[in-house]
Amino acid sequence: MIATGPFLLGQESVGAPTPASHWTEESDVIWTTPSHDASGSLPLGNGEVGINLWVEEGGDLLFYISRSDSFAETARLLKVGQVRVSFSPNPFVAGKPFRQALRLRDGLCEITAGDGQQAVTLQVFVDADHPVVHCVGTTTGPMSVKVHVESWRTEAHTITDGDEMISAWHLKGAPFPITESADIFPGVSKTAVAWYHRNESSPAFSASLKTQGLESAANTVHDPLLHRTFGGWATGDSNFTATDSRTLSTTELVEAFAFRVAAPCQQSTNVAAWLTAAGKSADAAKDAAKARQRTTAWWRAYWERSWVVVSGDRGISIPGERHPLRIGYDSDKQNLFPGTLGRTSVYSRALSDAEVVKLTTAAFDQAVPVTMGLIGTGDGTQRELPNASLDFSHGVTMEAWIKPDGERVGRIFDKTTAGLRDGFLFDIYPKDTLRVLFGARDLNVPAVLKAGVWQHVALTLDADSGAVWLYLDGKRVGGWPGTEARSPVTQGYTLQRYMQACGGRGTYPIKFNGGIFTVEPKVDGRPHNADWRAWGETHWFQNVRHMYHPMIAGGDFEMMLPFFRMYENVRPLAEARTRLYHNAEGTYFPETMTVWGTYPNSDYGWDRTGKQPKEVDTPWWRWAWNQGPELVALMLDHWDYTQDATFLKAHTLPMAVSILKYFDTRFAKEPGAAEIAGRIRLDPAQAVETYQSGVVNDMPTVAGINEIASRLCTLPESATTPDQGEFFQHMKATAPRLPTQEVFVDGVRSYTLAPAQKYDSKRSNVENPELYAVWPFRLYGIGRPDLKAARLAYERRGSPLEVGWSYDGNCAALLGLTDEAARLLKIKCANSNGRHRWPATWGPNFDWLPDQNHGGNLLETTQLMLLQSVGDRILLLPAWPKNWDVSFKLHAPRRTTVECVYRAGRMERLVVTPESRAKDVVLPTML
Repeated sequence: MIATGPFLLGQESVGAPTPASHWTEESDVIWTTPSHDASGSLPLGNGEVGINLWVEEGGDLLFYISRSDSFAETARLLKVGQVRVSFSPNPFVAGKPFRQALRLRDGLCEITAGDGQQAVTLQVFVDADHPVVHCVGTTTGPMSVKVHVESWRTEAHTITDGDEMISAWHLKGAPFPITESADIFPGVSKTAVAWYHRNESSPAFSASLKTQGLESAANTVHDPLLHRTFGGWATGDSNFTATDSRTLSTTELVEAFAFRVAAPCQQSTNVAAWLTAAGKSADAAKDAAKARQRTTAWWRAYWERSWVVVSGDRGISIPGERHPLRIGYDSDKQNLFPGTLGRTSVYSRALSDAEVVKLTTAAFDQAVPVTMGLIGTGDGTQRELPNASLDFSHGVTMEAWIKPDGERVGRIFDKTTAGLRDGFLFDIYPKDTLRVLFGARDLNVPAVLKAGVWQHVALTLDADSGAVWLYLDGKRVGGWPGTEARSPVTQGYTLQRYMQACGGRGTYPIKFNGGIFTVEPKVDGRPHNADWRAWGETHWFQNVRHMYHPMIAGGDFEMMLPFFRMYENVRPLAEARTRLYHNAEGTYFPETMTVWGTYPNSDYGWDRTGKQPKEVDTPWWRWAWNQGPELVALMLDHWDYTQDATFLKAHTLPMAVSILKYFDTRFAKEPGAAEIAGRIRLDPAQAVETYQSGVVNDMPTVAGINEIASRLCTLPESATTPDQGEFFQHMKATAPRLPTQEVFVDGVRSYTLAPAQKYDSKRSNVENPELYAVWPFRLYGIGRPDLKAARLAYERRGSPLEVGWSYDGNCAALLGLTDEAARLLKIKCANSNGRHRWPATWGPNFDWLPDQNHGGNLLETTQLMLLQSVGDRILLLPAWPKNWDVSFKLHAPRRTTVECVYRAGRMERLVVTPESRAKDVVLPTML
């Protein structure tokens, strides 16, 4: 049933707001114990400024402050600083009551701790309208409060070669020291603590122009590093005074207090100008009650834009379904078990504690005493069980008697690709430690194994509850409980949208490798400080895009602007580069790009001996051209959904013309009188990172040119000039044909999508470029031509992937592969890193923590399972499991929203706004 007005059938919708509760409450993050360190922090933010907040047991309240534009002279994205808040008497004493709750609806964290006359209630939030962090507190008895600003940048620091250098991607390999200046604490106020980091030079910027032969184009680009100044101005109510250059303290015992930290960033002519601006920012937000009111109002309005609330999705999908289960070795037939294996058995269910104990009663050379659900059992001979013989849909138990030699490491059970996280494994690593890698989650039980002694080990995975337990000699020694009643999809979706709102309204795009919520990686085995992140400061287009595609259906249109703005700002330099390098017109963007538009020098190549400026060293992206078309496609999505003609004319169309001109003027046209004559021939080219040689007309770029040219030709005549319209028609006519290839399926000739028109078959990475014609470019899928060919391409893809930047889930949803999309979505939602407390700490997968392109994919897959647009049609629940109840509100083209409640196989509520779009909704066949 389609409603054209707001009405409800039956019960209140799943998760729908009521006066007593709000749908976000199911996903509120509540902790009843303090954390050990920053790995136990949670994020707060206003889109521009973010913090990682945690409480140390027996210690203090701490938070890191971050921004999306706090670049050092090296271009690394640095933390603004760290603040430590101490109380006396201390309410965080071990064993005292403690509760820390993130109230998503209001965008704030509330902490209650202590008892009697030593209890405190704190509210911490980031001001929705100002770059200011607020902390407001009340106590049950008199306390003193101390706010201390900490800095690890106390002196100039030169980044060392090796692992630390990974965080300085652009300057990696530079022929000069890569040095960052120290933070300064000027001690300028009796009522405030100020500190700043200021770039008095910008070697990262100047080195890129010089190395890449772009000095003659310097007038086309702004240096974003020179004189960039960021830091903080910490001040409080009248109870606080500065006791030294880093510390604020209450002058007397208090029972109520408020302090705030302003954290602006600007390119100022001098330090005094920045200090003045910082003080004004703090003063503008000095009324904490009003700040909380406007912040709460912003977040409550944000949650009304869209939502997804699911039930029936509990449990986990067990990864690695395409692998056999190997016993005693890995996929490369390496990492052999280090010692002797006795009986090994596999079950299709999670055994109970009592059943695991029973397994230990039969010795290493005796038959297994539990047979219900038994798939296979045998001695310790190295072997594998084919995937077709395995059914882990409800769970799995693996048990083994082992006698390790105490000297080596190796596999007990393995169902993954060696070196990847596309399945699970159970092994000894290090030599006395039991380890489980389950997708992106890790479980380690150190120093428990005895050399030369028979011991019994078991691993149970309950797919229905999500519980994972590791046993040694019949006793639990590690694991994690199930999801209880909480929906993994609801929580994963809601927390990722929250993360994007916390970090998505700044000057620059969200960083795929952690956003602004990275912390020091000590729990991840790296000795660096909080300024470190894998893959550094550079933006990879194929990664950063994943946070911006789902903003469309989520209705977060203003959050897309930093992404668009970064590329628009550097377009003049990009056009100059096209002229200098290729004697052509228009724009192309490097896959890996600094925020001012150059290649990172580490990819471009520092040593230019005997090389022309157009010759790029890195083989991974030197001839990839698909970035520009995808950017334009996203800008056209913005038009489709918002109908914002001003943005279309001022931003989208100029970018589209420039991107298409590059292809029209840079590449030759096909000769002769054949059907393809006069069409663009993309050569040199490559199909993303996977096919790097012999490539002509790669699918990602070809699909992109075809899609955007076709869409540009359908714009209203009033939106384009005659010259633009003529040019778009020309590009539509000269776009290369989509590459396809013949294959034989069960002896029958068929055709499917190809990675390129021509390509060498060697694969260098794990993308599936042929599927770019499904996603991000919507040329194939449900309701579009040749669905069979696209589904065949998905089935035969060379690298099935489930996490990180992989877009398999998006493709599965667009192709109507419901079970596959649901399987992948559940794996995505279980991707939280076990070493970190925040549930949405995805990854690191291929990147870094929290993996934001993984989170973006989680959003996009969910949305595409619920709603797709094909022309004027709105496909409802096109890839949604019949047994998953859901309440959602999502956006569709032409300023349309769709609200739906689907429960127990029935459509209980469907509201389409505006009413005129109700006729375009296509109901699912499962109804």
